[in-house]
Amino acid sequence: MHIAEGIIIGKDALLYMAAGVSLTAWGVSRINIFARKAPENKPLLGMGAALIFFFSLIPIPAFTGTCSHPCGTPLIGMLLGPSIGIVLSAISLLLQAAFFAHGGFSTWGANVVALGFFGCFFGWGGFRCMRKLGMPLWAAGFFGGLIGDILVYLASGLILGTTLVRAPNPQYSLSGYLLVIYSAYLPTQLPIATGEALITGLALHYAGRQRPEILVSLGILAKKDIRQSLLFVILPVMILLCGVGSAAISKADAPPAGGGDVDLSVRNSTPSRFSGMDETVNDAMAVKAGRPAREPYLNTESMGDLWNLLLLSAGGICGFILGRNWHLLWGKSK
Repeated sequence: MHIAEGIIIGKDALLYMAAGVSLTAWGVSRINIFARKAPENKPLLGMGAALIFFFSLIPIPAFTGTCSHPCGTPLIGMLLGPSIGIVLSAISLLLQAAFFAHGGFSTWGANVVALGFFGCFFGWGGFRCMRKLGMPLWAAGFFGGLIGDILVYLASGLILGTTLVRAPNPQYSLSGYLLVIYSAYLPTQLPIATGEALITGLALHYAGRQRPEILVSLGILAKKDIRQSLLFVILPVMILLCGVGSAAISKADAPPAGGGDVDLSVRNSTPSRFSGMDETVNDAMAVKAGRPAREPYLNTESMGDLWNLLLLSAGGICGFILGRNWHLLWGKSK
């Protein structure tokens, strides 16, 4: 999910920006360690960045009449570690905001937290827990991919809800916003998350059969203490749920700010075409709350053939990087 330019402003934008920069700086230090320990695996960094960029950019139509993006971050978090995955997510989101009108510079930090932190950490943590419980690679990968994607959507909804409830014209209480957002996300995001989880599980299974020595060098097949993995999964979940619960309880007795019942038909007012969830849900609710998204600084979507050229070029570059380094994980072992 991408929160568009201008929806998060002021102190909130600065706080999320600081969080994104801090997480990225921490990840860069881990990349340096990764490169020193295994320089032969450095091409995997480019491969991971290309995969996240490509996955989180392509729109997938859903039966609800909208389309959305997969994440890609859970798989990279499992392969390279969550801290490295955050850096690759941050780079991808910066390029998407600059050239593809996805996300924004003011919302970059919030998108890094949702897509990078939650996607990588929960995907990695879920995978590690399942492996310690004796699950095969494909099953652990499926579980980690599913949990990682779901937490990205939950985090995006929570960030959006807590932002809009303090907007000039909030339509609902926080609990009302969360109900509307998650009800709109569910029918579109759950099938996409399930599909990506299947791809994640199969990718890890195939890598384990073709190049097990690479997975060993990455620490994926090494034994770790289960308590460490459980801590990284359970603790953030408790923090997230406590934050949602406490905020919802504080607002539960208050009627929606705009009056009336909560409207769950956000998508029904949009044209019957495959418009993106970012615009159909996030941007539409932000407009009603008085926080409309700003025009991107470089709106390539409105430039016709230039947009198509950029998409084709980006796809070609990502395809080259992935294809060039495919053998490192999924090619025949020499």
